[in-house]
Amino acid sequence: MNGRWTDYFLTERFTAFWTEILATPGETVCVLFGLGFDPRCVVSLRRLSQIAGDGQLSYVTMRLQTLGSGDLPGKLLDSMVAENEKALAAISNATCIASSDVLLQDSGRYPSGGRSALSFIGGIFDQLKPFRHIIVDIGGLPRSVFYPLISFLCKRADQGVLANVHVAVLDDAAIDSKIQLSEFGDADYIHTFRLEGAKKMVWLPVIGSHERDRILKIFAQIKSDCVETCPILPFPALPLRKADDILIENSDVLYQELGITPGNILLCDERNPFDIYRKILNIHDYYRDKLAPLVGDITAVVSPLSSKLLSLGMLLAAIERHLPVSYVEAGLYNVEADAFDGCALLDYEPLEVWLTGEPYRREDGNAHS
Repeated sequence: MNGRWTDYFLTERFTAFWTEILATPGETVCVLFGLGFDPRCVVSLRRLSQIAGDGQLSYVTMRLQTLGSGDLPGKLLDSMVAENEKALAAISNATCIASSDVLLQDSGRYPSGGRSALSFIGGIFDQLKPFRHIIVDIGGLPRSVFYPLISFLCKRADQGVLANVHVAVLDDAAIDSKIQLSEFGDADYIHTFRLEGAKKMVWLPVIGSHERDRILKIFAQIKSDCVETCPILPFPALPLRKADDILIENSDVLYQELGITPGNILLCDERNPFDIYRKILNIHDYYRDKLAPLVGDITAVVSPLSSKLLSLGMLLAAIERHLPVSYVEAGLYNVEADAFDGCALLDYEPLEVWLTGEPYRREDGNAHS
């Protein structure tokens, strides 16, 4: 397999990495992040503010908006957003380049976050070009937003318009378990990752706990052309039994309703997005080479129903092979009142993923294809 991220750059030493980068005169960084209820959304910016010099650090804020906030969960989330706004206002050595509301659903409650975010970032793109480094912090961004956003930035970097594109994420399963998603709409393809033309499909959903509803919604969308389903589970993971627990919780829908055979289940490292990236490319290429002569055009379809890191790996495979991404967006987030109590998030190290730029340039100065 030849992939653009076969050789990759990933480190858990976020602070040490950026301390070394920003020690070089002339290095500048701009952080793009979604301001919402999750306090992880501002962690990377706060860490960078502790090490950046004058004029080195800037940011772009996407203020995530959902329809309606009059009920109790909405009021709780609003108070969490207010706390994150205070944390952002306390950062004194970072310059705000631009800020805009990003509406996650339109009036018909269809996902609109990806289109809204791309419209906003496209409108200010000239202001991003001078920065040596662009970081997309996906800790507080839904997949329907960061999928098209990162894809757009990678394309512009490939064109030589941007120097370096990075992703930062603070992924914590204990916190995620206290955030419950609900009010699911119908399955649809994520903006800019739609199915092009009539094709047979191999469906690769990476799944988390209690995902029966979303699994069935996506399968209903693609089942007429789906020739194979290969669920993906996190392993190794913490706790080590996580894959077993997910399988037990979803056993009825996987084994009874979809008829999955155990041999079709794929295991991918929860902490390394490039593991799932490589395996998706291999599966896609295998089925394309072996089945295309028999059934015609065939593609893998991915569905990110699990952690941010696994979802990021899926995104990279989707970017490289132009894969459609079928997803079901949540309309409501229910957060336990004490979800973030006692979480000293500044003690957590975000994961740094360097996607495009200097590490990937050949000796002739051009980017690897």
